[in-house]
Amino acid sequence: MTEKLRHVVPYETGDGSMTLYDEERDIHYRSFHGAISESRHVFLGATGLLERRHEWRVAELGFGAAVNFTQTVKAFRADDGVSKLVYHSVDWRPVTAEHLEFHQGEGGDLARELVSRFHSAQDGQDRQVRLESEDGAIDVVLHASPWHEVDLAGVRAQAFFHDPFSKRVNPDGWTREAFAGAMAAMDESGRLATYSAATSVKRAMFEAGFVVATAPGPGRKREITVASPSAQALQGLELLEREKYLGAPQ
Repeated sequence: MTEKLRHVVPYETGDGSMTLYDEERDIHYRSFHGAISESRHVFLGATGLLERRHEWRVAELGFGAAVNFTQTVKAFRADDGVSKLVYHSVDWRPVTAEHLEFHQGEGGDLARELVSRFHSAQDGQDRQVRLESEDGAIDVVLHASPWHEVDLAGVRAQAFFHDPFSKRVNPDGWTREAFAGAMAAMDESGRLATYSAATSVKRAMFEAGFVVATAPGPGRKREITVASPSAQALQGLELLEREKYLGAPQ
């Protein structure tokens, strides 16, 4: 394990599932109320990914403890109507395979192999690692760089998991520029989802050109935020007024 990650340890959350906890910075990688519950509700659910057929194309900011990835793989394998999963994740400091030992099944195996290949790369110069499942149905790419150094244009993501650390810890991940980068990676019909419901986050989304909506949150969380390049993709959700947020005080 790299020296900088020795203070990152496994943590059991409220629904019995595991995430990671950064003792040095007092950060939980996933909600301590329920790691899997939050992942499935906010990212797989609110993006509408589970309703897609034939092929799933996902982009993610924040590979973290790989909970979103492993849950996506699990859902993909359980859905006979989907034959291909393409998954791009951006994380400037990936954890090690040792950190991900709590994951079971194919998703866990792929996640550990992915980060192992990154950490074993000579001199750490290869910042992009690609891995395919044995049957070729899953294609995952880890971009181990800051988001502004990664070009995801052309991914055409149907679902964008906006899952960096909080604005307090990682303010650069919640800017207009960060959301503009996300939009460039998305299909016109795609949805971006995040656990944040902060006014400043919604404003940054509007500034990046998104149509923005609110949706019910998981567990004790009242609401989350969902965005798309297209208003049609957000049908059924409560759309927010662009003018209200762009005119809101800082």
